[in-house]
Amino acid sequence: MTNPLINLVHANGFPAGSYITFLAEFDSHYRTVAHDQFGHNVMYPIHSNWQHLVTELIEFIKKQDEKVICVGHSFGGVISFIAACQHPELFRGLVMLDPPVVTGAFSHLLSFIKRTPYIDKLSPAGKAKTRQNQWPENTNLVEYFSQKTLFKNFDPRCLQDYVHSGATMRNKHLELTFSPAVEADIFRHLPTNLAQYKNKLKVPAKLIYGEKTNIFPIKHFVRFAKLNDIELMTLPNGGHMFPLEQPENTANMVKQIIKDW
Repeated sequence: MTNPLINLVHANGFPAGSYITFLAEFDSHYRTVAHDQFGHNVMYPIHSNWQHLVTELIEFIKKQDEKVICVGHSFGGVISFIAACQHPELFRGLVMLDPPVVTGAFSHLLSFIKRTPYIDKLSPAGKAKTRQNQWPENTNLVEYFSQKTLFKNFDPRCLQDYVHSGATMRNKHLELTFSPAVEADIFRHLPTNLAQYKNKLKVPAKLIYGEKTNIFPIKHFVRFAKLNDIELMTLPNGGHMFPLEQPENTANMVKQIIKDW
């Protein structure tokens, strides 16, 4: 019998190749696929609530010609959730890893803020749009990124994966493959309409958040999960980037969840 297919959906700013070490943990009992980069195809422009990016994901899954188990990290968890609500026939199940899920009164406030320049201060868009995008060709990018707060707890293998997949040589300079402008624009359009999917999720689903995540207070995960009775789980000592900080521990937790899907 053919092993089940896992579809990895990356976090904003992190090409799918960043997850090679994480995905290798599934090799013995699963097959894995991943769309390399969301947000860079003009056929699927970035706009409010990420619907075109959800469509980009749906079209990728349809090409697999079988149901998938979606494992989505951060941004990837949110678009996987929306896609599963809209097209449950494509999914065996869904695991969301530290997704930025906004519901309740805060979603209404954020819906307004998204239409103002203040969104760049409230969200990571402000940092993303000014992110350094180019370095001299002899720069040691592993060393460079290891000094940055976002990457300080990365498993060294995952940091190497990120540099290998996330940077390319262009005009005798190293350059990011994931455009900072695209990354910022994705952050600006965080979905604020998730409440409309209450009781719409018809496939098995779990949400894992990092014990030390700084993306949102835990209450946001709790409020979101109640919309569809999604079980919450916690990865001990995990920050927002825990799949790339603790690839084995994260994979073991995911494997335990999906073993009967």
